[in-house]
Amino acid sequence: METSRLKKKIRDVLKKAHFRGANDLIDVSDGPVDGNVHVVIVSSKLEYMDPEEKHELIWGILQERLTPEEWGQISLIAGTSPEEIKAR
Repeated sequence: METSRLKKKIRDVLKKAHFRGANDLIDVSDGPVDGNVHVVIVSSKLEYMDPEEKHELIWGILQERLTPEEWGQISLIAGTSPEEIKAR
């Protein structure tokens, strides 16, 4: 799948499944290897989750709704809350 279409599909899948709040940020950008993408989510919905829970939530959504070829192009996923960013 073309990278620009994949990035849009990832954003749409994450918004529809869980991160549809007005303040939820989903950034899908090009990774360092051609064809790979990075996914960064900032949402208050992640505030009280430990890193493993965040990882399982986000990957679970993507693995359910993307083909193995599509999710295989994701080389980084990071999820955090605004509160965690402020605390640093």
